[in-house]
Amino acid sequence: MPFGLKLRRTRRYNVLSKNCFVTRIRLLDSNVIECTLSVESTGQECLEAVAQRLELRETHYFGLWFLSKSQQARWVELEKPLKKHLDKFANEPLLFFGVMFYVPNVSWLQQEATRYQYYLQVKKDVLEGRLRCTLEQVIRLAGLAVQADFGDYNQFDSQDFLREYVLFPMDLALEEAVLEELTQKVAQEHKAHRTIMETVCTWAFSLWGFS
Repeated sequence: MPFGLKLRRTRRYNVLSKNCFVTRIRLLDSNVIECTLSVESTGQECLEAVAQRLELRETHYFGLWFLSKSQQARWVELEKPLKKHLDKFANEPLLFFGVMFYVPNVSWLQQEATRYQYYLQVKKDVLEGRLRCTLEQVIRLAGLAVQADFGDYNQFDSQDFLREYVLFPMDLALEEAVLEELTQKVAQEHKAHRTIMETVCTWAFSLWGFS
């Protein structure tokens, strides 16, 4: 059954008819999209709708998850009707898109869009403290992330903008002087990574043994 994606925001299901409902999906870049589905649509159909929005073909690496009524993360069972699944188990009708299966080597990822979503997932997991790393790795990853998100170092008159950019894990308590010192180290990492936009995700994965 055909369905479409809309960019409206909503706090709950917007029932269009007895046969349709709307649910929200938070993407890895933190944007939220809405997906209009039939009440019989499966989680797989919703995942394919998200993939279409992201121009993503390698959907088998990804999944959708939600917070259960006990506030535990739970993957959507893709073969089941999504609405019934959410009504029964979810705390609210908000889904999260993410990487479900990691590959042992990034060369397995054929599509640039796939590699970019992996990059967003790794970056998110590092910043939110789910992937632990040394301070040296944090600095290297932050330099790569700045290159990926902003481009070459020489485009900017100064690196002051880095002070407004989340570079380090949220649970890493740093004094102001230490934070400034580490930010300058990230700026030097950024400077060293000019012209590597196409390979920046692979470089980031290599720090974690993904390549």
